[in-house]
Amino acid sequence: MGGLFKIGGTMKKIKLIVFDVDGLMLNTEWLWQDAWREVAKRNDCPEFARVHDLIVGVNGSDIDKILNENLSFLPKDKVKKMLDEAHIIGMDNIKYKLKPTPYLPEIVEDLKSKGFKLAVATATNRDLTMERLGRMDLLNNFDYVLCGDEVTKRKPDPEIYLKVAKHFDLDPSSIMVLEDTGYGVQAAYRAGANVIMVPSINPPTSIEKEMAFALVKNLDEARILIEQTVLKEDF
Repeated sequence: MGGLFKIGGTMKKIKLIVFDVDGLMLNTEWLWQDAWREVAKRNDCPEFARVHDLIVGVNGSDIDKILNENLSFLPKDKVKKMLDEAHIIGMDNIKYKLKPTPYLPEIVEDLKSKGFKLAVATATNRDLTMERLGRMDLLNNFDYVLCGDEVTKRKPDPEIYLKVAKHFDLDPSSIMVLEDTGYGVQAAYRAGANVIMVPSINPPTSIEKEMAFALVKNLDEARILIEQTVLKEDF
């Protein structure tokens, strides 16, 4: 599980903890998975359910590419119909079944009690992010929220984490990121930040295992790891 971060032979203190949202703070990834599985069942198309897991953490044109590669045997209007059905069911799930992931309140309370600044960096747009975090009474815990419609490039591009670092006038190496997807881990790593991966739908690949400071099963393990390995320096 490592020790203190060593940068250039000296101990590096972490000043900021940054949280992803979907799959890390909120159960949205599993709610979308349920929606896609329901649509796959209704349409007798198990391949549709499997494709969902391939697009977790993926954005923009990359999603279209994955859909085309894995559902090319279906008419395009059929794929669109299923996507529309999944969107309706998924948004309904989020409306009625949204909840924080296990141990989220505990890790947030613990980190704040230790004096860390906390931020959010998510690919989801601001309107949806603020509504969901507000509904879960989480917004007041964070000093800064940066969303997908406020950057020009999506994860795995490092822009979102570089922008967070710039907001706090910090070197990225003094930031610890919590991420659940490979794209998120790659974005944080490429920005020069430290990253703990808490996998949601998909297990880590060899790439994430190489890039991440640590892999943990849940946010409680992440909390313990941070307590054991990270020193804070006052702003």
